[in-house]
Amino acid sequence: MIRPESLRALPSEDFRAARAYLADDVFLSVPGGGSPPTDPIDEEHWAGLTRLPTDVLLRTTDYQGRMVADTYDQSAAWIHASPHVLTASDFMFEPALDASDEFHAAPFIAVHGHYRQAVAGLRNALEGMTVAAAFAVRNDQARYVDWRAGTHEPKFGNACDILAHHATLAAADGRIGGPGLVGPAGVVRTLYGNLCRYAHSRAGHTNFAIWQSNGPVWIQGGFTKFWIDYCDTIAACYVLLKIGWAPLELPEVARPLYDATGPNWLGLGAATEREFFPA
Repeated sequence: MIRPESLRALPSEDFRAARAYLADDVFLSVPGGGSPPTDPIDEEHWAGLTRLPTDVLLRTTDYQGRMVADTYDQSAAWIHASPHVLTASDFMFEPALDASDEFHAAPFIAVHGHYRQAVAGLRNALEGMTVAAAFAVRNDQARYVDWRAGTHEPKFGNACDILAHHATLAAADGRIGGPGLVGPAGVVRTLYGNLCRYAHSRAGHTNFAIWQSNGPVWIQGGFTKFWIDYCDTIAACYVLLKIGWAPLELPEVARPLYDATGPNWLGLGAATEREFFPA
């Protein structure tokens, strides 16, 4: 337990120094009905839950603020670029909405120091968008409905095979990328494999391996690696969304993603932007 005397207060003028409820009129339906608290947590347990993660949050936003702000901008752009209503896309509306949850939650988790869990969320987004795109190119509405109902469990590798097959048949139509993206050694599988190392807590990819201690604690390289994976993943998901939903228009804030892709992209970032999202 961290003792109160061990805390270093923020300057009073720092906007991060205080927490507050949002006003009730912000919400369409007020959480809890706006009623007084009925079961408040005690101070000791509150401190145990928040003090270490708060320290990581403050240090991350002190020294890596532009990366944090970029993840926020990218997650907001994804929401606005995705299909807005169910009738806009038979296959991509719900998976894109699920992905938006991951793109919003993962940075929040990472800025509090839980780097492994944050990257695991990115894996969820990539898997869901890959599977949805595979249903879309086959126009397989029946299996898609079964998937969303939980009665069919599609495999990521099979989805990639379907996309690679359609890429071979339709590489010139401007919507389906070549095998370099979805083939056996392509971008999507490479990225997914790297993200899986965190999702499955493999050696060298646990929080302990990143922190080199118990935690959470702020590790600059830990958040930097998360940010690179975040950018690579959302860039890949835009391509998958375009495959399954042709009306997608790439947000301008997302274009730099393809100019500065990480190693997962195998040098194909700029070529992918030209093929899928010509200016």
